[in-house]
Amino acid sequence: MGQDEAFSLTLTRLPWGQMMDSIIKDFVHPPLHYFALCVWFKLFGFSVLQARLLSTCFGVLAILLIYWLVRYLFESRTALLSSALLAVSQLGVMFSQEARPYALLLFLVLFSSCLFAKALREKRAVAWLGFVLSSALMVYTHYYGALVLIAFLLYAILYRKQYALPRSWWVGGAILILILYAPWLSSGIVQQALSAPKTHSGVNPWWAVHWWTPFTATNAFNNGKWSGLLDPAPLWTFVVGGLLFTVPALLALKPLLAGTGDELRQRLDREGVLFLALLWLLPLLLVLGMGIVSIQYNVRYMAFSAAPYYALVARGISALPSRRLRGAVIALLLAYSVSSLRANYFVPWKEQFRQSVDYVLAHHSQGDCCVFLPFGVPRQWTITQGSRLPVLSVTTAELLVSEPSKCRRVWVIAESFQGNQWVWRRSEAGRRQIETTHAKVGQKRYFGVDIDLYSLRGQ
Repeated sequence: MGQDEAFSLTLTRLPWGQMMDSIIKDFVHPPLHYFALCVWFKLFGFSVLQARLLSTCFGVLAILLIYWLVRYLFESRTALLSSALLAVSQLGVMFSQEARPYALLLFLVLFSSCLFAKALREKRAVAWLGFVLSSALMVYTHYYGALVLIAFLLYAILYRKQYALPRSWWVGGAILILILYAPWLSSGIVQQALSAPKTHSGVNPWWAVHWWTPFTATNAFNNGKWSGLLDPAPLWTFVVGGLLFTVPALLALKPLLAGTGDELRQRLDREGVLFLALLWLLPLLLVLGMGIVSIQYNVRYMAFSAAPYYALVARGISALPSRRLRGAVIALLLAYSVSSLRANYFVPWKEQFRQSVDYVLAHHSQGDCCVFLPFGVPRQWTITQGSRLPVLSVTTAELLVSEPSKCRRVWVIAESFQGNQWVWRRSEAGRRQIETTHAKVGQKRYFGVDIDLYSLRGQ
């Protein structure tokens, strides 16, 4: 279980007031997913599996929604392929198995898109009200949901003559979203964001946007993480993924450059392609732009843009003139995508605290001490192994140095998450403290967790 997942589960076990205070102090995510977890746990019980199952439900529903949306915009063949691509997406599977808000965000983005398209084309008041309410839920799930609203607004401006909705709908919808979101904006999160260092943590290289980030982000959409979800993608995946995914997506944009045909089907196709293109590219570009000004970047923040991207890929393939060519491309694309899921299931990408616990307890002797670096007992350990924690005598590096004779042997369990040099440096500083009084006599390495055994010097 990752640190972020442990944070989600830890908060939901707090009393309501403390939970809200912690969410506001963290300020990184709005509270809807935490609320959903609280309700889910009350209904089905508290566990890591249950927390992830909630995301799985939203991920499965997203597959159904993308089918509905693409079928409404185009036809069933493109819709079916879009659903298949989302079902075997590395990012889609990853976040449908993680107790974080990204699967819920994907679901709400697609749900809002369905309602917006229907309300705009058919002028249905019920669809518009549903869109407004789902949009409010979307920005209560993640701040970047607002980027999707910008894409909707731009699309409506471009087609204001063809689909002129009543002004009262726009004004009323905007006011309702602001009223619903006002409690969160007035909770203190603005002040927290303005004063917290993490707001501009994108200056750190592992959270920064570089010139190559658009290519790595696209390759992530293209299921290119063959070596592991946290490892750099092999160079050949950029070529293969580009041919199988990006080329068809760009081919799907061809109607936007082909003039203005008068036939209804051609016009609707262009409108659908532009709608998906805006939902894919506009949030992507805005997230990258914020990264340039040192707002923390990670591909997970824009993973929802993969859904309209897959729809464009499916549209481009469906437009190929040869049935055999379409079948060959689909077969290669799905085979490549399914093969890439090996990285999701067989390459570690979450800290292996459970294995490290088992190892320490199997080799632990009476009188041994345990030090957790760099921040003390991690939430993952408490949530998954809380009943076994009292077996260990937990101390700190500072106390160990001040009273070294109390612990003849010391187990040091340190986070070693790849890429985060700040965490690694803090752990190394703790080890150096311990080595002033104890000498290393053994070690064991797990993914994301290092175990070192120290013995009192002179013993």
